[in-house]
Amino acid sequence: MTDSRIDLRNPLLAALLAFLFPGAGHAYQRRYFKAVIYSVCILGIYFWGCSLGEAKAVHFHLDPQKITGGRSSGRKTTAGFLAQTGVGMMALPAIVQDLRYTEQSEKEESDRRPGEILEEIDAEFTGKLNHVTFGHAEITGKISGVVRVGDYGFGTEFEGTFNGQTSDGNPVQFDLLGSRNSGSLQLGDRVTGLDNVTMSELVLETQELEFSGERRRFFVRVIDKTADLGMIEGTIARPFYNHYLAPLDSESLQYLNGKLGKQYELALVYTWIAGLLNILAVWDAFQGPAYGYGDEEPEEDSDEKSSEKAESADAPEAATAATAAAGASS
Repeated sequence: MTDSRIDLRNPLLAALLAFLFPGAGHAYQRRYFKAVIYSVCILGIYFWGCSLGEAKAVHFHLDPQKITGGRSSGRKTTAGFLAQTGVGMMALPAIVQDLRYTEQSEKEESDRRPGEILEEIDAEFTGKLNHVTFGHAEITGKISGVVRVGDYGFGTEFEGTFNGQTSDGNPVQFDLLGSRNSGSLQLGDRVTGLDNVTMSELVLETQELEFSGERRRFFVRVIDKTADLGMIEGTIARPFYNHYLAPLDSESLQYLNGKLGKQYELALVYTWIAGLLNILAVWDAFQGPAYGYGDEEPEEDSDEKSSEKAESADAPEAATAATAAAGASS
């Protein structure tokens, strides 16, 4: 309810600020106590939920069929995310990340000319080497090269170099070449919230499922001119802006639910509650307090009002009767 005792200033601007950042609209209206309460409580609930979900509770859900390569139904699970959007700019980047994820998928699947560059890679690498000369060894270094459209029979391919060293300090340098369709290249998505980086049994004695948002799976063949000398397998760094609030595929969601159990569901609930609470705060910034100010006079009950009206109506008749009685006695 609006009241002249509170200066809402520009209500539309205040509501927008309150949506973008909890408490900002009330600070704009100089309602500083409420600004602090809304900001601390809402953001506290939101970030606690993010912490419980290992920073993967807020993301725009993609169509599962689109992720797995099947025929898309065109539907997306958005109800939970719509609640999370109530916290404003804390959750809105997830929509941008969904668009970027979709763009990269369409870019690789579209009919492009062979040789066209899809991505340039210059990233730190850590992993294993399986080589005809060096055998099995742990290596670290830098991967440099390009991901491009290969011949239609080979699909996407990578060509580049590795410069680094083995775990015992021996410097190594290799030429790298591989393609997806031939099985000589496996490369994680450029933009994604979490994906599988488990190395194959070729380089691991025991295979354990491993997922990462900060790292990106990288497997490619080591070559010398046309000779196949082995392979390297491991991960390369994925920049923060390529995994923050980025989508999760069905396999990643299954992994998170298996790892965190009910904790992940609780993380979702906390972020939903935070978003819904901020919607109430937005309304308070736009319209003012919903339940008054506490100093209003209480309204009388309807029964009391009707009895008072009846008494006031009977009063003239009683006065007339009293006057008549007095005249008769005289």
